[in-house]
Amino acid sequence: MKAVNDSRIILGSSVFDLSNQTLVSSNATHQLTFREAKLLALFAKHRNQVLERDFILKSVWEDEGVIVGRSVDVFVSRLRKMLANEPAVKITAVHGVGYKMEVFS
Repeated sequence: MKAVNDSRIILGSSVFDLSNQTLVSSNATHQLTFREAKLLALFAKHRNQVLERDFILKSVWEDEGVIVGRSVDVFVSRLRKMLANEPAVKITAVHGVGYKMEVFS
């Protein structure tokens, strides 16, 4: 994981600042929700690896007590929109398994 400092992560030409929950991508700054930031941090930590849906749910939503299965899809969709103009980052669905965030250098 390429990091500028402890809280800033480089994803292609985008910069994700975990401590401020912001993503700067294609000259646009996105203020992330707590869950969006937690999910993006999980993907960044496990870049180019397939993450099982259950692992994502437990890692991001378990502390809520109530887990809604479609939450992963909704939040992945939000992140995809924010990263739409970032050619070096792609979040893909792995049918029947989960998701994978590919980062091309």
